[in-house]
Amino acid sequence: MEQEEKKAWQGVITLWDFPRWPDKNGDRFGWIEKKISEFEKEHPGVFIHLRRLKWEYGLIELKAAASAGTPPDMAPVAADFDFISAGYLEPVDDYIKPEDISKYDEKAIEAVSYQGRVYGFPWFISTHCLFLNKDAFDSRNMQIPEDGAWSFDDFVAALQKLTYDKNRNGKMDCYGFNLFLSPGNFTTWPFLTMDGANVFDDDGRFALNSPEGVSALEKMVDLAAKYKVVPEEEYGTLEEKIVWGDFAEKRKIAVYPTGSWAVKVLEEREKAGKGFKFDIIRYPEGKDRAKAFAVVSAYGIFREEDAAKKDLCAEFLSYITSEKEQQLLGQYGVFPAIKTAQQKVSEEDPNMKKIKMILDDAVVLPKVNSLYKKDEILTSQVRMALLSKKTPTQALEDAEREIEKISNNGITTYMWNK
Repeated sequence: MEQEEKKAWQGVITLWDFPRWPDKNGDRFGWIEKKISEFEKEHPGVFIHLRRLKWEYGLIELKAAASAGTPPDMAPVAADFDFISAGYLEPVDDYIKPEDISKYDEKAIEAVSYQGRVYGFPWFISTHCLFLNKDAFDSRNMQIPEDGAWSFDDFVAALQKLTYDKNRNGKMDCYGFNLFLSPGNFTTWPFLTMDGANVFDDDGRFALNSPEGVSALEKMVDLAAKYKVVPEEEYGTLEEKIVWGDFAEKRKIAVYPTGSWAVKVLEEREKAGKGFKFDIIRYPEGKDRAKAFAVVSAYGIFREEDAAKKDLCAEFLSYITSEKEQQLLGQYGVFPAIKTAQQKVSEEDPNMKKIKMILDDAVVLPKVNSLYKKDEILTSQVRMALLSKKTPTQALEDAEREIEKISNNGITTYMWNK
C-alpha cells in the first residue's frame, strides 16, 4: 500500500539544468527535454518543469536560490562541495544500492560524498590534457613523445620550434602555445602543480604560495617573458572562443590545453576536411609530475520534506544517469561515471583511450568551500603574473591573502541539523 501511495504522487517537479551537447536540431536542451517527456509518459500526473540555465551565471543563480530557501527540486550540483557542505542536498544513499557503488569510478563517488554519505547521482567525468596539432609538429620535423609524457624543458624546446614567422613578413604568425584562463576552468592547475605544489592542502587551506608553487608559475611566465612562445599581449587574456579558434581553425597555435570534449570536435573537423591530425599528451613535468584533475558532473536533490516527491526525483535522476544513458556520453567527449561504460568509450576511440590513461591518474577537485570564488581570485593573480604586471611571488602572496579573507569570513551556512 505504501508503494502504491508513492507511485500515486502527482504534481510539479522543478529541474534547473545547463545546456549540454546539441541534438540534430542544434538544441542543447534537447536531450534532457526528451528524457523529461519519456518520464512524464510513464508517470501520469507528474510534470517536470525545466528551467534553462546559462553557463555564465547559472551557478550563481542556483546558489542564490539555495541560500534564499527557494531552490529547484533537482539540479546538476551534487559534485559542488558548497551545496553539500551547506546541507542543501538530500543524501541519496537509500537510492543507490551498496553493491552498485562499486560500479562507479571511485573518483565520481568521492566527488559526491561527504562524511560517509552520498549526495548525488554521478553522470560523467572528464579531465584536461594538452591537444597538439600533429600536422604542425610534422611540418617542423618534430617528434611527439611516444609515451605521452615530456619534461618542461622538452616542452619549451618544442614550443620554440613551433613559434616562427610563417609568412616571412617580419611578424610571428605561428606560436607554440596559448591558453584560456578563466575561473572554474582549471586548465592551469596542472601547470601550477608541476613542481610538486598543491593548490589546496588536505584541510582546505590555500597551499600554492610555496617555493614549488612560485617556481611553477615562474615557468608559465617564462613562456612569454623568456622564451617568447606565446602571443604575449594575448597570453591568458582572450575569450575561449577566440583562443580555441586560433588553435582549431586558424592554426595559429600548436599546443592548447583543454578538456576531453575537444576530442569529438576535432575528430569531426578532420573528418569533414576542415581540421588537422592531432594528438593528446600529458601536461609537462617540472620537478614533479603535474597533477591531472578529475571534474565530475552529478545530479542532486535539494532538501525535500515530501518523501513521495523525493522518491520520484530519485527515480528520475536514476533514469537519466543510468548505465544505458551513460553509454551515449562517449560521443560527446566525456567519460561515463560507470566503469564498464567508461571502459567501452576508451576502447572505441584511441584518442579517448589516451585521455583515459590521464584520467586514471587524476585527483578529484579539492573539497573546499567557495572553490569557484577562490579560483576566481587565483585566476586573476595568475593572469597578472603572465602579463608581467606582478612577479609570481607577489601574485601568489596576494592570492593567498585574498583567499584567506574569504575563508575567514565564514560565508558558508551549515544546515546539518535541519
